[in-house]
Amino acid sequence: MVRPIRIPIAGTEMARVRFAISPVYEALQAVDVLHVPGRHAVHMPWVRWARPLLDQVPGTEILAGFIERNPRPGVLVPVPDVRMPALEDELEAIRTADPARVRGYFDNNEPPRDRFQRAFYDDPEAGLARIADVLHRVFDVLVAPHWPRILGVLEADIAYRARVLADSGVAAVFDDLHAEVRWSDGELRLSEPGSRRSSWSPDAEEDAKEVVLDGRALVLSPGVFCWPDKCVATKPTNAGILHYPARAVGTVWETRRPAPDALSALIGRTRAELLVQLAEPGTTAQLAGRLGVTAGAVSQHLGVLRGAGLVATRRDGRAVLHLRTERADALLR
Repeated sequence: MVRPIRIPIAGTEMARVRFAISPVYEALQAVDVLHVPGRHAVHMPWVRWARPLLDQVPGTEILAGFIERNPRPGVLVPVPDVRMPALEDELEAIRTADPARVRGYFDNNEPPRDRFQRAFYDDPEAGLARIADVLHRVFDVLVAPHWPRILGVLEADIAYRARVLADSGVAAVFDDLHAEVRWSDGELRLSEPGSRRSSWSPDAEEDAKEVVLDGRALVLSPGVFCWPDKCVATKPTNAGILHYPARAVGTVWETRRPAPDALSALIGRTRAELLVQLAEPGTTAQLAGRLGVTAGAVSQHLGVLRGAGLVATRRDGRAVLHLRTERADALLR
């Protein structure tokens, strides 16, 4: 049975709340989508594309065996220590995880279910290395071809949350993460899957499992392949982490909408398509990937559009994000 979860967040912990993106988590969840597609119906266009490629990714059944467990082993979902970690850095965190954590996971939860999990318990170092190799292959074959669009959605989600924070405060950010997540009385409350946050009751509060941050950060991590579920580390060993579905996930698989012919005739096809793509914030590299042109070409077009008041550009941490203006919206209409 999945219990409700409460995460008390005190002053020090509140000051350390941050956002991060996890390429490894996207790879892990991609396997879940392939094995249980009915729970992730929005990703069916990707499932149809990915299934013929599964022969190139041996070992996904190993990952599926762990995904089905509740809770999942924390060593498979390293908490990003920066906003956008490199895939290799996350895989190295898996390869070098403490073997005692592996054995402790099985000792404190359900014992190994299959041959690989039993071997994993007996030789954690070899098991972690194999899992990291499979995740790497999953990302390269099944996720990387779509990564620019996925990353665009994830970055746009974080940019949106930053605006909510600036306009309405951190409580509004928490309340807007997921239908089963709400902020109340100094804590995040996560209802059981399938329920609404309004269903939290005295019985739920009494039965809820408490996640103890102990002064550490809580990382909020938007995801694409996790839709429609949220996921939280219930026994964090360093920072806590809450994975939630990014906004506008379905747009990742949408066929690119062509720019209006009249607008293309006025300002050029590429610039018109840039304005269509900039319904959500994007970096120069992301836009280049979506349009299939070079980053240099995108920069030149953005400069012209910015000079005409059709694009706004701002720095968000190390990323430079572009977004179309109200004048551009009116032009597209």
